[in-house]
Amino acid sequence: MKIEKIICDCCGEEIPTVKKKDIFGIEREYYRFGKLNYGEPFTDINCHNLGLDLCERCAGKISLEMYKTRMEMLNGTK
Repeated sequence: MKIEKIICDCCGEEIPTVKKKDIFGIEREYYRFGKLNYGEPFTDINCHNLGLDLCERCAGKISLEMYKTRMEMLNGTK
C-alpha cells in the first residue's frame, strides 16, 4: 500500500484519514476532506474534485465566510 500525505491548501496541515468499511466489508482508508456548503442548492461541494485539498476546519471557515457575504448581499438589496 502506498502511503501518501495530503496537505491542506489553506492552513498547511496534514489532512487526516479515517478507516471505513466499504459495501463489501473490506476496511479501507479514506481522507477526511472538507466540503463547502454555500446553501441551497449548493450543499456539500467537494473541493477535491475541483483540485483543492481542504481540511474540514478550513472548509467550515470558508463556508461561514461565504454565508456571511451572502447574507450581507441579501440585506444590502432591501
